[in-house]
Amino acid sequence: MNKILTINPGSTSTKVGIFSPEGIIDEFSLPMDQQHIKKNVIREFPYRRDLLERFLDKTDLKELAAVVGRGGPLKPLEGGVYRVTPALLSDLRECRYGNHASCLGGLLADYFGRLYNVPAWIIDPVTVDEFDDISRISGVPGIQRISRCHALNIKATARKTCDKYGWNINEENFVVAHLGGGISVCALKKGRIKDVNDALLGMGPFSPERAGSLPIRGLLDLAFSGNYTRNELDHYLSRECGLKGYLQTNDAREVVRRIKEGDENARLIMDAMIYQIEKEIGAMAAASECSIKAILVTGGLANCSYITDKLKKDLSLFKVLIIPGENELEAMADGGFRALNGEIPIKEYI
Repeated sequence: MNKILTINPGSTSTKVGIFSPEGIIDEFSLPMDQQHIKKNVIREFPYRRDLLERFLDKTDLKELAAVVGRGGPLKPLEGGVYRVTPALLSDLRECRYGNHASCLGGLLADYFGRLYNVPAWIIDPVTVDEFDDISRISGVPGIQRISRCHALNIKATARKTCDKYGWNINEENFVVAHLGGGISVCALKKGRIKDVNDALLGMGPFSPERAGSLPIRGLLDLAFSGNYTRNELDHYLSRECGLKGYLQTNDAREVVRRIKEGDENARLIMDAMIYQIEKEIGAMAAASECSIKAILVTGGLANCSYITDKLKKDLSLFKVLIIPGENELEAMADGGFRALNGEIPIKEYI
């Protein structure tokens, strides 16, 4: 029985999963001591490596077939499974495309792949770019729309849904909405992300923490108010807005509790977020020529029935499927087994 080890470094912990083709065998999270959290995430590598190695020494990894690390910020590239190569490791070590904990995913996969003498891969990093040229045009020369989204969960959710319903992902169109701390709504056309809002800054619905699309004049006023440096404004728009900005919480469960207790302002803000999600879904349906097999709703907020019930009601002209959860470890394992089986080709990062 083949096994796959998946490694997902986050800002305060390293999540690890061991999977067989039948599903999860074991899953655990190794928290970071505050003193080991560094501004440059690459400096955390020895601590995370040693902590994980001590834990894995007590774990049964017989028949391990591959190690899959979370794909960090890399150059724009097609989705898929990528072999961890010297070029990939170099870009991650230098944080060339972003200083994020996920940069450590490929580095840890490489280390443990060598330790256990198995292949090391990453799958569908956040910088997956499969845009058509027309999707890149912003309206301002010198500003280009970019593809930055929850590609890992988006693609894995679509593949598993197609398996379940007997659909061919390479022949069908979907709108996939990943609803979490950030929100990605994409036009997935024949297996490729042809358009998507920028899930961090710049476009789409506001989220539990992020501002989403903004009126340009208001944004200019904010930027030139003198109240923020550039870095402070970046932090504010990406971490302190959305539900958190209006309601002082980024927890949808807390917002629903307030709504049930009669808080009409909480209802208005939650309904506004859902309304913006629905508008973005409509835009991505249009980007797919309004020919879509289904709308797939995933991510942590897909566990919130207040949100999903309203989406299903308001979008009843379409088939709406709810597949809740971030599912990152499972998504990495799913792609890994598909690569082992030859269903997904293993690509080279150059």
